[in-house]
Amino acid sequence: MQQNLRGQVQHQLPAGIDLTRWVGSMGLAVAVGTVYFVAARLSLALLTKPEGVAVFWPAAGVSAGVLIALGSRARWPVVVGTMAATIAANLFGDRNLWSAVLFALCNAAEAVSTAWLVEHYFGSDFRLSKLRNVLGLAAAAFIGSAVSGIGGAMTFTLFHGTATPILTTWILTTWQHWLASDGLGIITVAPLLIELVSASRDRPPLSELVEGALTVAVLALVSGLAIFLRSELLANVGPVAVLFAPLLWLAARCRPVFAAAAAFIVSLSIVWTTTFGIGYFGNPGLSMDERVVAAQFSILLVTLGASVLAALFAEIRDKRRLAEAALHASETQRYLIERERLAALGGLVAGVAHEISSPLGTSLTVASTLARRSADFTDQIASGKVRRALLVEFAEGCRGAAEQLVANLQRAAGLVQSFKQVAVDRSSDDRRTFDLKLATEQVTASVRSRLLRSQSSVGIEMASDIIMDSFPGPYGQVLTNLIFNAVTHGFSNGSGGHMLIKARRLDADQVEITFSDDGSGMPEDVQRHVFDPFFTTRRAQGSTGLGLYIVHNLVTQQLGGSITLVSAPGKGTAICMTLPLRAPG
Repeated sequence: MQQNLRGQVQHQLPAGIDLTRWVGSMGLAVAVGTVYFVAARLSLALLTKPEGVAVFWPAAGVSAGVLIALGSRARWPVVVGTMAATIAANLFGDRNLWSAVLFALCNAAEAVSTAWLVEHYFGSDFRLSKLRNVLGLAAAAFIGSAVSGIGGAMTFTLFHGTATPILTTWILTTWQHWLASDGLGIITVAPLLIELVSASRDRPPLSELVEGALTVAVLALVSGLAIFLRSELLANVGPVAVLFAPLLWLAARCRPVFAAAAAFIVSLSIVWTTTFGIGYFGNPGLSMDERVVAAQFSILLVTLGASVLAALFAEIRDKRRLAEAALHASETQRYLIERERLAALGGLVAGVAHEISSPLGTSLTVASTLARRSADFTDQIASGKVRRALLVEFAEGCRGAAEQLVANLQRAAGLVQSFKQVAVDRSSDDRRTFDLKLATEQVTASVRSRLLRSQSSVGIEMASDIIMDSFPGPYGQVLTNLIFNAVTHGFSNGSGGHMLIKARRLDADQVEITFSDDGSGMPEDVQRHVFDPFFTTRRAQGSTGLGLYIVHNLVTQQLGGSITLVSAPGKGTAICMTLPLRAPG
């Protein structure tokens, strides 16, 4: 029964319809239309005569700002809301239906073209935290206004033009007023909407929110006193100059959204005082045209100035955060590299313990056996039962035990000396002259226990006459990391494998060292990042991704050489290092 009902409901709803998306789009269209209508009706209170164009059109900033902030998915709701609001606002005035429709098309095209320019040149995630973005928004605003102004001027000429012999001049004047009013509307309102959406996604901390809100409130109070009042001081310096200090504070301390809000409040104050003849911009000694030009210039100065200052300080803050993050990452990286080196030394200690335990254990066994036989021989002497044959047997046993002790202790001493040299080289970066083959053998001997556990082996093919004046410690670190990397990643299936270290002279100054294994190899996407820091395919198993990164740094920097890698899945890996026989420095 439930399945039948579900099937009937699905049959009633056409496929591909997302009710939530449709409801959201309709709500956005209604919201944009409502705000656009209110802004348009307020702007129509201040018209130029005889052209009949509003000198400030913030409604253009509403549609363009919403479309830039929300992206192309909001295009049709914004277009529908803009056109409906434009038609309604014009019909409430003195415009007819056809002119209202043409004006609606111009306003919608203006918002779409402005948003398209911004998205095309600056991407979909557009914010005003960079100077180039601020300048780009201003350029896109005036380009979109200029294009839509052509249609608007032609519509005015067609439906509301007056009989004048200078028709071209009249059209040009109308287009200029359209360009100025819509361009100012976009650069005044759009930044506020863009940054509000951005702040909703990445909310500022409470302290910044409180500081920004209080500063905007203080700036609103200062702007009210500076713009609404008339005084000789303001006549000399202008109200915009008085507002510079709080705008600078907002730009330096807070995100661009607060500077955009402050510029919007100041612009509204300028528009209202100009419209109703109040305060500084309502000076009756100036003509209406002069007051409008002063208001437009002041709005342009405040909005662009606030946005530019906010963008510049935002760039400074971003660069400082990046520098701090880079410093922290560098410190973390140095810590991990040092930990990697200490881990290698720990592996060396384990190798020393394992390698020396065999000869020392054998020596201990021989010595304890010899001690027991000496005690028995002493008892036989005391009892007077010593025969010539028994004495000869005891002497032969002592000589054999002594030979075994000497051989095993010499082997242990050789291992200690070898490990001591490797340990000194690892713990310091001293430069010295060394035999390449001997240094390689010492390094492989120090990791033999790890090789035995992994059922792996390493071979060495190089001449004994390759003498290097370089750094044996970093060279040993390189070989150790390569061996451990092959065991961990190349032979990860546990079956072990074989590694080969080959070296040959290239000329009188360089040697080529090739480390190869017959392991699982690497695909191309891994090869591209294999020398990157913290890149690993076995992070879940505890790998840090620093082994080959350290190898690359040591080879290219301290040893003064170059390194390349060749690999293929299932065909093993070969790492070729070209090193100078005499290291730089």
